[in-house]
Amino acid sequence: MNAIAPSAPAVLADLSSLAFANEEWAWVAAGCGGAALVALVVGYLRTPLRGGRRIAAMGLKALGFALLALALLEPVHLEKTPQTHSNDVAIVADNSAGLEVPLGEGREAPSAELRAALAPSAAGDPPAWLGAIAETFRVQPFLADRGLRQVGDFSGLDFARASTTLGAALENIESRFRGRPLAAAVLLTDGNATDPAVLEAWIARQQALPPAERVPVFPVVLGEIDPAARDLSLVRVDASTSQFEDAQVTLAVEAAALGEFPDPVEVYALDGQGEELGKRELVFPPGDGRRSATARLRIGGVPSGLSFLTVGIRQTAAEPLPQLTEKNDRLRVVVDRGAGPYRVLYLGGRPNWEYKFLRRAIAGDAELDLVGLIRIARREPKFEWRGRTGESSNPLFRGFGGVDEETQRYDEPVLIRLNTATPEELRDGFPKAAEELFAAYRAIVIDDLEADFLTQEQMNLIDRFVAQRGGTVVMLGGKESFQGGGWNNTPVGRLLPVYLDPPDGGGPALGAVWNLTREGSLEEWMRLRASNEEEEIRLAHMPAFFAVNRLPAIKPGADLLATVTDDAGRVHPALVTQRYGEGKSAVLAVADFWRWGMKDEEQRLEFEKAWRQFLRWTVTDAPGRVELRKEELNEGAIPLTRVSVRVRDLAFDPQDDAAVRVTVRDLDGTERDLAAEPSLAEPGLFVAEHLSEESEGYRIEAVAIDGEGREIGRGEVGRTLNPEAAEYSRLGPDREGLARLAAATGGELLVVDALPRLPGLLRQLDLPLVETKQRPLWHTPWLFLLALLCFLGEWGLRRRGGIL
Repeated sequence: MNAIAPSAPAVLADLSSLAFANEEWAWVAAGCGGAALVALVVGYLRTPLRGGRRIAAMGLKALGFALLALALLEPVHLEKTPQTHSNDVAIVADNSAGLEVPLGEGREAPSAELRAALAPSAAGDPPAWLGAIAETFRVQPFLADRGLRQVGDFSGLDFARASTTLGAALENIESRFRGRPLAAAVLLTDGNATDPAVLEAWIARQQALPPAERVPVFPVVLGEIDPAARDLSLVRVDASTSQFEDAQVTLAVEAAALGEFPDPVEVYALDGQGEELGKRELVFPPGDGRRSATARLRIGGVPSGLSFLTVGIRQTAAEPLPQLTEKNDRLRVVVDRGAGPYRVLYLGGRPNWEYKFLRRAIAGDAELDLVGLIRIARREPKFEWRGRTGESSNPLFRGFGGVDEETQRYDEPVLIRLNTATPEELRDGFPKAAEELFAAYRAIVIDDLEADFLTQEQMNLIDRFVAQRGGTVVMLGGKESFQGGGWNNTPVGRLLPVYLDPPDGGGPALGAVWNLTREGSLEEWMRLRASNEEEEIRLAHMPAFFAVNRLPAIKPGADLLATVTDDAGRVHPALVTQRYGEGKSAVLAVADFWRWGMKDEEQRLEFEKAWRQFLRWTVTDAPGRVELRKEELNEGAIPLTRVSVRVRDLAFDPQDDAAVRVTVRDLDGTERDLAAEPSLAEPGLFVAEHLSEESEGYRIEAVAIDGEGREIGRGEVGRTLNPEAAEYSRLGPDREGLARLAAATGGELLVVDALPRLPGLLRQLDLPLVETKQRPLWHTPWLFLLALLCFLGEWGLRRRGGIL
């Protein structure tokens, strides 16, 4: 349904509206006309008239006869008019709180303009323009804010809800009137939708429809912003976490300014208790209109787990300039730094200093837990114990609780376990089953250990630990690492990011200096300083290394993050990472990395910080047995959060016999339990949904319980909504967006003063229900007058030719 086109198409439409009420007389009219035409031709063959005068005279007389013959068919004009009170017109009034903001000093808010446009007369009748529409159409009044609701009149306008879901409102109208004669929709609004993606999708769908199937929308623009108005607002804040200790959280802030602010403005971040975590100055480009600027705010001091931060924008002047509103100056954002402790298994071939410094580096980090399994004697001792006859165990262990599984045999290596959680953990050495390895650890560090220490089954298990479970494997440099340990052509060697072919000739890499590559400087966990200049100074103070495993090349797709340059000028890979299946792997080719921590006290602190950031990288993104994901949906009038909980067993296979409890804790302290139902699409997957009509944010916790009532694990996600910030993010009418809406649907953009034109525009539409009225043309005076003029013209031509 769209407006009728003017001009030439309208003329064609008028010609097509002609009909004949007496079509059965067509043969009589044709006969009379034919006889008259024959008589006319015969008569003019004998006339002395020649040339153009004869042709003109014949034409005029023939036209006169044709008009008289046409009268026999009783021609009528068909006129289509709307069926009275049969076509619907939806009148949608924007009832959002954003219209209550005056758009300049001394100006009324757009809400006052809307109230005046919809105000009834003194006699209680609707306004004149609305009454004129009601004479022809069925008026369907609606209010739109967080949702769309039909009302009897517009007396309920209160502008109390901080939401303008224009896209959802138009979708709702389209579905409500599907199959009904909807003529058009009239939208009185400023055009600032809080669901712009939904609105743009609806416009795109309308543009894809044939013109006759579109719903014409007539937007009526409310308000006019004062050119001298000023306002600051936050448009968007995105939070990301990193292993960089000095900036655990990075906030990407997009802000907007309306009008000039001569003094600087700044963005800042507050924690949940209102303590300031950081701030940064923001500079807007010059100009009078609306301008945008972005800034990155790096902050530390954010605790582990889920945190709700508040990001704001403020003026720094002693006397701040007045703004249109301050309700768009703050945004709440959720940050998830993870909640450990995350366990890392250290597998060492001999006691060395690297493990000592590793333990010292993470001693104060509650999020990391290093479990050690270190060999202190090889499988075949170089001497023979003289024990009792038939005794196969080491006699040094005699007298300590008898011969049990802890007793070291002659044919087994002597291992020491450190920081284990239970007496049974790692009692039989490195795990031989996925149930013992996958759920217990998120990363494995292999240091100075030969490949023969592990069985083929154990190496395949490590491959599955990375590729399927999503863990991380790191190999550190040492005499028994890489090529020296025979790791080439093994399952572990294949998952490493470097080739383990024998190195080219040449001496050892001595005096090796550590350098970051371009890729390494872009990884925040590889840096210890925020700026490049400070990082270069720090690298210059690092000591040289004298035990480097020379690796020939890195594999395709691997990332070379650091190199070392020896005193011969040769460059060797030092730290390389890559993705492998669901997990990742890394190599650190420097065997005496501990030298860095022994240079001085300042370098020791730097060294420990580097180890902490590296180990946090190894456990980041490694899933637990219970993995919680959220999907934020804003298509409807009420925001929806869909929660997916994946539960795995000890071998990290889907676990179906679990029960999942989901609890929603709002920021205002209220709690609500949700039912998590098993998904039919995927085993071990449980889903739940939460509708948050009145909320600024909440956290969702899921607890998985096995069939015996024991807790498998738990996870937590959060969401912020910021309804006020979204509603007031843009002030003043969006004329361009409303004009695009009108053009896409076949409507017309109007202002409030042009509302009296609206009834006429609606009547010109190609309406669903019309009635046809007939107006006879055959007995109208002009038809016979035209025929008489034709005969008089023919007579005049004959008279001038001397023929009576």
